[in-house]
Amino acid sequence: MSTTSAELAAEYWKLIRAMERTIPLLPDDMRPRLLAQCRYANGRIETLLGREGMRLVSFDGSAYEVNMPATAVNGDEMAGVASVVVERTLEPAVVSDHGVVLTGKVFLAAGQQQQ
Repeated sequence: MSTTSAELAAEYWKLIRAMERTIPLLPDDMRPRLLAQCRYANGRIETLLGREGMRLVSFDGSAYEVNMPATAVNGDEMAGVASVVVERTLEPAVVSDHGVVLTGKVFLAAGQQQQ
């Protein structure tokens, strides 16, 4: 398994996400084609990584856990907060059946308290 492949996949994922965030700003007639291109690109990266026994992991909306294969860029801001969730995945983790190939990066937010 290549770390270079994992790094390229993470960069490609970030590029796709940037494109997805930009699409709503474009004229209506351009959106369907670009959304289709994003879906295709996501499928390709999953297929190509799968050939190497790897997959991308995004954490959006998940409860944050210290053993998660991702670094929290604002973790110190959440000290003392009882319930913390991943507001946004900044960089996906790349994992294989053998473990973490590339650690991701996430941005955290206070979650809702369970009763």
